[in-house]
Amino acid sequence: MLMMFFAVLDIDSVGTFTMGHEALNYIKEGGPGRSSTSGGLILNISATLHYIASWYQIHVAVAKAAVDAVTRNLALEWGIDYDIRVNSIAQGNISDTAGMHKLGPEEISNKGREYMPLYKLGEKYDISIAAPYLVSDAGW
Repeated sequence: MLMMFFAVLDIDSVGTFTMGHEALNYIKEGGPGRSSTSGGLILNISATLHYIASWYQIHVAVAKAAVDAVTRNLALEWGIDYDIRVNSIAQGNISDTAGMHKLGPEEISNKGREYMPLYKLGEKYDISIAAPYLVSDAGW
């Protein structure tokens, strides 16, 4: 169990920081990710799982809290130092994903409806619409 905890933490939090740092180096060298209106942008993907306690999900909750902390701190630091926007999408439960198949969408959608703003599971489409908006000039 401890190894699984560290593996998820490493993949999510250390991986997010490492990829962000590589993106920073690329953008600083003038790569195509640099826009005409800013120094560049980085979009991270997180989740809302850590906002409230969830059964048997401590490894994911801690990892996603770390991703959110990395995103907020890099947004502050790299926004000031390099004019790079760092933003994230933190979605709730998304239907028809491997995680939902494993956790049991029936139980989550039935028991958790009162915690869902639209009283339904999110769709992959929701993220596919949010991401281009957040990386556009309109998402500034």
